[in-house]
Amino acid sequence: MKERVLVISSDVVRDFEEGLIEISERDAFELIKSGFFVDRSEAEKNERWRQVIPYVAFLEGERILLVRRTENQSERRLHNLYSIGIGGHINETDGKDPPLAFKNGLTREVNEEIDADIHSLKFIGLINDLSREVSRVHIGFFYVAKAKIMGIREKENFEWKMVDLKDLEKFEEGMENWSRIAAAWLRSNLLRS
Repeated sequence: MKERVLVISSDVVRDFEEGLIEISERDAFELIKSGFFVDRSEAEKNERWRQVIPYVAFLEGERILLVRRTENQSERRLHNLYSIGIGGHINETDGKDPPLAFKNGLTREVNEEIDADIHSLKFIGLINDLSREVSRVHIGFFYVAKAKIMGIREKENFEWKMVDLKDLEKFEEGMENWSRIAAAWLRSNLLRS
């Protein structure tokens, strides 16, 4: 059976600026309501659509979860890059209604990838990045979770460590672009002077 993933039309976000767009979670869910499901193999190469991806940064106090994608991970365009975002595609099996599918898929993706006790989950905004082929067919729904982190479940797909938020920029050269965008927001909004 082919994997069918949640997408929105690129036209819906065509006039959005690039980078992190701070909008309310309610407005973000209005975008999701316009979503529909297509075969992932088609969505990965068709820039008419943007695949909806929950992207969650995990904080434990002043430390953040940093993962490095291994070559076992499915998205080859992101192999060996650092990431601060946990998440993935929303599948039709998560629910037929796009908003419900998003909520279910967010929970599923986080539970598949990380072992954590989540204390809070806050929506920050959209990550809209047109700089790379992989980014032009995805849009990130960026959340910050405060949690007790025990580890990564998909050890074959990710190497992980906890780093001080203030030291995160040491890894930026080897980061995927979405993580650079998210890290800039975290530094601006969470680090104390």
